[in-house]
Amino acid sequence: MIAVRGASSGRAAAGGRGPRERLARAWARWGWLRAAAVVVVAVVAAGAGMATAGGTSASVGPVDVHLTLQPSLSGGTRVQVPPLGQLALATHDGPLRLSVQVERLRLPEARSLLARGTTADSVADELTRDVRGALVDLVLRSVLVALAAAALACLLVFRRVRTALVGMLAVLGLLLVSGGMAAATANSRALAEPRYSGLLTRAPALVGDLTSVGSRFTAYQTRVAALTGSVSRLYSALSGLPASSAAGDDDVRVLWVSDVHNNPEAYRLMSTLVEEFDIVGVVDTGDSSDFGSEAETSLLTPMASLGVPYLWVRGNHDSSTTQAAVEALEAASDGRVQVLDDGESATIGGVRFAGTGDPRFNPSSLVLNEVVREQLTVAGEALGRSLEAEARAGRPVDVALVHEPPMALPLVGRVPLVLDGHTHRRASAVDGDTLLLTQGSSGGAGLRSLVDGEPTPLQMSVLHFSAVDGSLLAVDDVTVGGVGLDSATVERRTAESYREESKPPEDEPALEEPAEPTGSTPGGTPTFTPGGTDVPPLPTESVLPLTPTPSNS
Repeated sequence: MIAVRGASSGRAAAGGRGPRERLARAWARWGWLRAAAVVVVAVVAAGAGMATAGGTSASVGPVDVHLTLQPSLSGGTRVQVPPLGQLALATHDGPLRLSVQVERLRLPEARSLLARGTTADSVADELTRDVRGALVDLVLRSVLVALAAAALACLLVFRRVRTALVGMLAVLGLLLVSGGMAAATANSRALAEPRYSGLLTRAPALVGDLTSVGSRFTAYQTRVAALTGSVSRLYSALSGLPASSAAGDDDVRVLWVSDVHNNPEAYRLMSTLVEEFDIVGVVDTGDSSDFGSEAETSLLTPMASLGVPYLWVRGNHDSSTTQAAVEALEAASDGRVQVLDDGESATIGGVRFAGTGDPRFNPSSLVLNEVVREQLTVAGEALGRSLEAEARAGRPVDVALVHEPPMALPLVGRVPLVLDGHTHRRASAVDGDTLLLTQGSSGGAGLRSLVDGEPTPLQMSVLHFSAVDGSLLAVDDVTVGGVGLDSATVERRTAESYREESKPPEDEPALEEPAEPTGSTPGGTPTFTPGGTDVPPLPTESVLPLTPTPSNS
């Protein structure tokens, strides 16, 4: 009996050691996989957390930015400048990349900074302090978010507090190594060697000589101011002539502008015409912006200060951000500024206008392919149906507003007058009972003309309508010389003269391009060109070292 118990006890002891030995051998074989799994889960969670919740917003001088640290194989810094593109800077190596997104430029603060006469060194010191503070906040926030994300992920997957602590230690170690690599490979010359992509590929040339741009803009302001005075004198003489033999004094004057492209001088000319020549409203056929960015929206505020109704349709350079900014001006102007979109209508002086915005936001492409043409045609057809509905309701529309000429073609026969822009070149066509007019660039193709030096004039028109039935009586085309031009013209054409030409609309409308030089226009009354010495000479210094390129559509 004793021998039997001893044998049984020995077998039990041997059996008890067996599972522990097998477990030890299994851990030796597979434990490294479990440890690797913990590290992978922790690192992936930390990277995702840093990219999504580890960012911070900061102000660097007059610019609001959002900074994040993101996993990367090459390190470096990426600066996003929507919608223009991005700058890539080889600031450091390592598994973390600094991503900076420019959210807003506070123009009043930027102007104040320049107006103070602040030295370059003091500006650099201020920006350095802002950047250093933003980076410290970013690193602290990113580390905390990364550790929290790693711990939470390990708890959810492995359900052990000890494992979560291991994951946090792994992430902390990786962050310390990454920070050490970034510090060891920091490249202070990277700021002087950016790589551009998107529309910013033009930036290296555009920032080459800012002093030259400033001097040309000062001369440009002086020239436009002098020529605006000439326009005032010309228009004072012309306004004494009747717009039509049947009009007498019962005409309604509406100013028509298009393609301002951020040029503040265009609004100054508008203000002069509105104040001096009994303008009762302004209609704008789009492209008030260049890139449709938030930073450009402050340039739209003069719309609200003209003191008359201002009707606006969106162009292909105008984004939803641009349209929202114009809509916000409605309250600031006591309802005078109004966006017309999707067939919306409004009345100025008894003349009924309806319009729709450009269906595409595409400030960088010159392509007018079949897909784009179809988009524009569909938008025009939709507006045409709205015009028909208004007519059936007893509210016939007198004038339709669109941006691109292909949008105007479906409106033929549905409205007496269609106004568009986009091409930066005046044009007219008649199809049946519909007159189609295309405006030049009221902003002289924008301030880009200061860069490429092209002599692009400011073009806008005063439309004379019958106060009785809202029909068009005459058009006074106002042209003020742009960079390199020294003339101001005002030309009157009657509605009958357009119809006598009877030129059909083009099947292939022109793409956006610089406006035509000033001078006489075929048909209509003689062109007035002021003489004398009141127009200052253009400075002879060279412009920025850019090869002239066509304007974007």
